[in-house]
Amino acid sequence: MNDFQITRRTLLGAASGGLYALFSGHARADSPQNGVLGRSQLRLGSRLVGRLADADGTVMVSPASLAAVLAMLAAGGGAPLGKAIHQVLGFDASAKQEQDMAALRSAVGQIPGRFGGEGPLVLANMIVLDPAVKPAADAAARLSVVGAEVSVEDLRHAETIQRINQWVAGRTRNVIPSILDQALDQPGLVALSALHFRDKWRVPFDPTHTRAEKFHLLSGRTVDAAMMYVPDGSYRFRQNREFIAAELAYANDDFRLVVVTSKAEPVRAGEFASLGAWLGGEGFAESAGIVAMPRVRLSVHVDLLKSLDAMGLAPARLRRDAFSALTKAPMVLSHVVQKAELRIDEEGTEAAAATAATASRGALTGSYTKMIVDKPFVFALRDRRTGLVLLCGYVATV
Repeated sequence: MNDFQITRRTLLGAASGGLYALFSGHARADSPQNGVLGRSQLRLGSRLVGRLADADGTVMVSPASLAAVLAMLAAGGGAPLGKAIHQVLGFDASAKQEQDMAALRSAVGQIPGRFGGEGPLVLANMIVLDPAVKPAADAAARLSVVGAEVSVEDLRHAETIQRINQWVAGRTRNVIPSILDQALDQPGLVALSALHFRDKWRVPFDPTHTRAEKFHLLSGRTVDAAMMYVPDGSYRFRQNREFIAAELAYANDDFRLVVVTSKAEPVRAGEFASLGAWLGGEGFAESAGIVAMPRVRLSVHVDLLKSLDAMGLAPARLRRDAFSALTKAPMVLSHVVQKAELRIDEEGTEAAAATAATASRGALTGSYTKMIVDKPFVFALRDRRTGLVLLCGYVATV
């Protein structure tokens, strides 16, 4: 009996309009205060998932970690870069840019103090400037807007890269041991965001009921998966003729995991397109029922820059004055990489993500509901208080 385990090194592929509709649609967060940010986070996730889905469709991203990095870059960039980042982040183009970015910075910045390092969620940010770019006197103040640690260090030295990787490992509780492979040529800056989430289910799956069952693939084949069952009880469901979803609660009431799957045959990601509001937690209702889903273990390492460029970042990031608020030296955003891990078992969920951006110098319910996740599904792990989406994705294979 195997855990549901998928590892991907690089995820590159064509865009999917269905995925975009799935994660954006009319999705909204749980309160007016975080509604705008929640919608933008789901929209950002949808665009990335659609562009990164590979042949078998499995992909996972952390909109929250990426948004934290881009918020730092926007704070250090000129007006064109700030406008492009606002667009890429999924905010309404007609909205007030500064108001949206302030809401994002507030959401990211409140997390360290919210739990004091002892709660289920840790999110930390850091930016390292190379001395060769001669940072402006107010650079540290500009970049600390999301509570980021700011330092000036030689990014050509292996010791600096080692310290960065140790920082990532510490903030993700060693789930992600490193983010950068080597020292940088002609470095300008590295902006980093790392998050770690771990919490128990409010109602745990019963390990004595976990058993090997068939998981149905898009190809028509089946594979064995360790299927977990929660006890009969009252849970939050949403369903129509074709699809069913459950919203699973954690011990800390701020967090929810939504899982959506098809009722009959396995379907591709695009066929979830009409369910845009579901992943945001809209329209669920209490019902007596049961939930079964496989143990999950997902791991991804992806370069996001090509996708971000296709989403509108390229013209602004390639300007010689892209980071004019930080330095007079020309810098070009050259890489945006992200690693993410998701582990779901009978006890709870552990998730971690780290994002690094580097800039280089130069250029419906019934009386009883039964949900068996034995075929491809989509998911979103979200923070109800801030609207941040910690991880989201589409899982097609075991």
